Amino acid sequence: MPKVALIFPYFRTKSSTEMLFPPLGAASLLAQLNQRHIETRIFDCTFQTFSRVAKALVAYQPDIVGISSMILLSRNTFRFAELVRRQLPEALLVVGGPMPTLYPKRYAGPFDLVFRGEADLGFPDFCQDYFTGQVSRKTIYQLDLAKYPGLFGHNLDVFVDNPVIHYSTQEIRNFPIPDRSQFDHASYQKAWLEKNGSHTTSIMITLGCPFDCDFCSRPVFGHLYRKRNLFVVFEEIRQIKQLGYDQLWIADDNFTLNLSLLRQFCERMLGMGMKWSCLSRSTGITEDIARLMRSSGCQRVYLGLESGSDETLRLMNKKATLDDATQAVEHFRQAGIQVAAFFIVGYPGETPASIERTFRLALSLPLNEISFNVPFPLPGSALFDRVSGIDPDKDWSKENDVTFVYTSEFDPQWLKKRIHQTLREFNLRLRQSPTSLSGT
Repeated sequence: MPKVALIFPYFRTKSSTEMLFPPLGAASLLAQLNQRHIETRIFDCTFQTFSRVAKALVAYQPDIVGISSMILLSRNTFRFAELVRRQLPEALLVVGGPMPTLYPKRYAGPFDLVFRGEADLGFPDFCQDYFTGQVSRKTIYQLDLAKYPGLFGHNLDVFVDNPVIHYSTQEIRNFPIPDRSQFDHASYQKAWLEKNGSHTTSIMITLGCPFDCDFCSRPVFGHLYRKRNLFVVFEEIRQIKQLGYDQLWIADDNFTLNLSLLRQFCERMLGMGMKWSCLSRSTGITEDIARLMRSSGCQRVYLGLESGSDETLRLMNKKATLDDATQAVEHFRQAGIQVAAFFIVGYPGETPASIERTFRLALSLPLNEISFNVPFPLPGSALFDRVSGIDPDKDWSKENDVTFVYTSEFDPQWLKKRIHQTLREFNLRLRQSPTSLSGT
């Protein structure tokens, strides 16, 4: 029987900022491939070693190997590609994810085909046609490759460069629930129990973000905002509970964007016995919606406040103000929801004075957690196109929060010192008066 292997090439680092979740992209593809009766195995590397995964992959003898890649997984992606070419020479090797979507030509050498953008239907349809047509790597040209959105390839005597698409809301509402059956849930739950005493896993309810923040890159889901069917979402949540999880991380770019959807979700969560956390913008939050979120189980929100300067926020094209930030934090705090905030310091065009205003803002707000990063110009972002001195072939295998990966006018040592001082003062205040920041 023909077989597909899906590889998620992330190996656990055990860093303090690590948030471990089963790869939803692989689970979604597995559900689609199951509908087409295609034998598929997920190779989730999170709790494994490369040699152990390599041995299992070769023993599986797949006909198609698909790898999901993003900026921090580039090295492992190409390492697996090398392994497949060496030990599984007849297997068709494909890749997808954010980085292949942005730079398909860099992947078209080691990989036979690149699936750019959303491939929830395109890749499973391709696999079905590949097996039904009984083609191989050497005869793939016999397929009508123009029918698969986002497909790119310069190998195997084919040249294909199909436009990337985004699935409509109706198509997404008909997608099956991600199949989580092949993940090591015991290890994921143990990791979260050690981290914060919970059993947390991720879910996505909306796709895409309509905003254009200067530093943001959304190569896969893009600007088109779409909502899943809430009846399907809550069936998925019931399945998640049955797997032993008690808390959700809603991984949407901006879950609180649509207040009508947010209200419907919260009302259905009442009595579910599940806690949850999410990312949120600072705009649009009211006392009423914050209280409803809390009563439905919301424990913590993560706000990208970014800066203590309205001028810097305009540079970032954030479409939010300091007043929005302070009001949102206060509404969440009064409702009893913890607030974590992200800040960026050393942004191109800002000043040491505006950086100091960011540090002061972080210390003045009733926050439960703060983090600082220097600008990280993600490929595909406006910031990436604007700054200079970036090595386009650089392997960014680790995002460093105090090291610039481009030419900056700011001294990283000074920033590192000020970040350390601010975090130390924040943690001292938190230890001295934890209840004042609890929101209760």
